[in-house]
Amino acid sequence: MIFSYNQLTVFLLIIARIIGVLIEAPIFNSRSFPAFAKVALAIWIAIVLWFVTPVSPQLPSTIPLILLALIFEVALGFTIGFIINIIFIAVQSAGEIMDMQMGLSVATALDPIFGAVISIIGRICFYTAMIMFLIMNGHHLVLSGFHQSFSAIPAGQFANFSSPNFALQMIALGSGLWLTAIKLSAPIVLLVFLSDFSFGIVSRVAPQVNVFMLGFQVKPSLGLIGFIFILPFIVKYISHLLETMTAQLILLINNIK
Repeated sequence: MIFSYNQLTVFLLIIARIIGVLIEAPIFNSRSFPAFAKVALAIWIAIVLWFVTPVSPQLPSTIPLILLALIFEVALGFTIGFIINIIFIAVQSAGEIMDMQMGLSVATALDPIFGAVISIIGRICFYTAMIMFLIMNGHHLVLSGFHQSFSAIPAGQFANFSSPNFALQMIALGSGLWLTAIKLSAPIVLLVFLSDFSFGIVSRVAPQVNVFMLGFQVKPSLGLIGFIFILPFIVKYISHLLETMTAQLILLINNIK
């Protein structure tokens, strides 16, 4: 079988977009996911979508234009993956805020899988979000969102990343990230604040009590007990965030097409 120049160009454009998704999308971006498996998955998806993917009527015809189109495809796939991954960043940030308030921020370690320094509650929150993501078939949603992106932005068409609506959406997602982190960590922050307030009263009533050392023993245990009680609410809120992920993907495609 002999493939035409345009068919090979479309194949490369599809691979470029799926590579961008795999770089940033949750689960697929993990270092525990072998690079060989990522490349095989990208090639397999590109072959499946090769002859059914909408294509721009004006494909790039020169080498510089093809390279520019590949860069835009990778950027588009990366943005799609980032929209999905920002939920996990928010949940992990909430766990790190809890760790900082509970005094567990010093108990950090380097995670070789993610290549970052992690904390105890932060990692628990992250894996909780990951489990909910798999239960709700979020990995299927990632692949479905990638497939549907070709309907709005065909292969070879340049995405409009300079759109004001796109910039506003990224700003809103950034603010929503910290708002989500604060909402999830607020009960533990309040609980630790009440314990600090109580220790302050104790230090005024009985100055001989070393409340500083007592706090190191009480706050982690108190925070862990509080975290166990609020864990069902965190799971419910994470499921709500995963449901809004689809709306954000649709909004992204509409803003840059």
